[in-house]
Amino acid sequence: MQRAVISDRIIPLLLFLDSLACILFALFAHALGFDPTPDMGFSRIVLFYLGVLLIFIAAFLYKLEPRSIQTEANKTVFLLGHIWSVIIVIYLFFVTAGTFTSWKNSTRYYSLLANAFAKGQLYVDVKPGAALLAADDPYNSEGRPAFDDDVWDLSLYKEKLYLYWGPVPALMLMPFQQALNTNFSDMYLVFFLLCGLLVVNSLILLHLWKHFFADIPMRYVVASIFVVGLILPILWSLSIPDVYEAAIGAGQFFLMGGIYFVLLAFEKDIPKKFLFLAGLFWACSVGSRAINVLPILFLIALTLFWMWKNQSKEWMQLSASLLTPLVMGAILIGWYNWARFDSPLEFGLRYQITIYNLNRDLPLAFQLDYLPYNIAAYLLQPFEFVSGFPFIQPVGFSKLLESLGLTTPKLYAAGHVTGILFFAPFLLFAVLPFTKRYGERPLTLVLYLLGGSFLISFISLLLYYYGQMRFLVDVISQASLLAIIGYWTLIRKSGRPFLHLANLLIVITLITSLLLAVTSESGRMSKINPALIDRLNSFFIQ
Repeated sequence: MQRAVISDRIIPLLLFLDSLACILFALFAHALGFDPTPDMGFSRIVLFYLGVLLIFIAAFLYKLEPRSIQTEANKTVFLLGHIWSVIIVIYLFFVTAGTFTSWKNSTRYYSLLANAFAKGQLYVDVKPGAALLAADDPYNSEGRPAFDDDVWDLSLYKEKLYLYWGPVPALMLMPFQQALNTNFSDMYLVFFLLCGLLVVNSLILLHLWKHFFADIPMRYVVASIFVVGLILPILWSLSIPDVYEAAIGAGQFFLMGGIYFVLLAFEKDIPKKFLFLAGLFWACSVGSRAINVLPILFLIALTLFWMWKNQSKEWMQLSASLLTPLVMGAILIGWYNWARFDSPLEFGLRYQITIYNLNRDLPLAFQLDYLPYNIAAYLLQPFEFVSGFPFIQPVGFSKLLESLGLTTPKLYAAGHVTGILFFAPFLLFAVLPFTKRYGERPLTLVLYLLGGSFLISFISLLLYYYGQMRFLVDVISQASLLAIIGYWTLIRKSGRPFLHLANLLIVITLITSLLLAVTSESGRMSKINPALIDRLNSFFIQ
């Protein structure tokens, strides 16, 4: 198998593109809406001359071809940094509703919890109100007295309000809030956690490319990184960056980070430090999103089994490295729940102040009756076309069912959705790796880790009473990575017609994801930045 190499011209080429970006931005910042003044100020002049300087540097490197920039490691790092930069700029576009500067219109739940932790308390400083406390059943929305908006979705127990979302994001936020003496909305967590997920998934891809698909040309690796970074539920979450998306994003970041450290552990002689980090990340995943305990129990069992098969003599010591942070995490989470709700297994969902009376109906949260509706919503529901930009938008699934005269069972409801077959047809390739036989045993472990955790999490979503696109973040990394393994297998073993089809599906997936994220669940971008939507309509519709 011949290893693919990156062109020695890649660094000068990327520097030249950087120079063009600097010069064009300096010249047209006002026209693009980034600078309110038409005249070039000091910062734009500096940016312009930086672009000119980069042109000379690029020309110098292109002419002399110094060996220091021709190593595969340097070229890979430089290329990867530029790919991440492009994707992160797109993240900034969506999280700021196209303004790039306005970090507003988001919830502040984790900021409240971070402030509570800083004070040494577990409840947030929000008052439930005397009327709500005096209600016969404060969890029943029928006949419940009005309450302040800040109380919504918090968990009421013994006259105090708590968060049912995992505490780990608040622990991450707390030192920054204390050091900077400011409060950060949940959108900051959403942005940085999904940037972290991009980095972790990219590193997993590079690991797979280096060890199992080294003959695949780099251009296909680049396309794959764009897929894992820009596929719909990621951009959707950035487009409506609230506490729900922060908790889900944290859970997925730590879950995939744990998988990455397991891959590093099995790369050589199973270093204990990587197993410890895997256990730590998986503990933080559960501490961010409790339902992740299901796939993580599977991941733990599989990792322990694989170690027993490969390192049976040191199995006890290696297992201790993996399990120590997990046991400590379980103890801390159990104490956190007991200190708040008098039960180590109670996260507070049943005490939530919301539409549903989950204090009464929590046993109905997961039911087989919801399965066909969620299959239709998450897999089969097409988007609908609209006359103006973005030309397609997700469908309100509960409203659709109501218009068809269908009565949903028990608690079931769903928001605006588009099925995977319509927003990400590229993910069909996720099945392909399981139809092939791979000689490399570590690659088999990768397939089991990704496939098993995907299947468990996806089944959980299909049985849940509430269908939401944001929940697909729980499974999108595993599905995307499996599809990319299938794509790379196709590149290696199939003819050009199949490769052209796969590339077409990537383009469709990326375009559909970008367009649907503009509307997402609430149309946040059009509400915050209607002028941008008007300009885009003027550009596309003459």
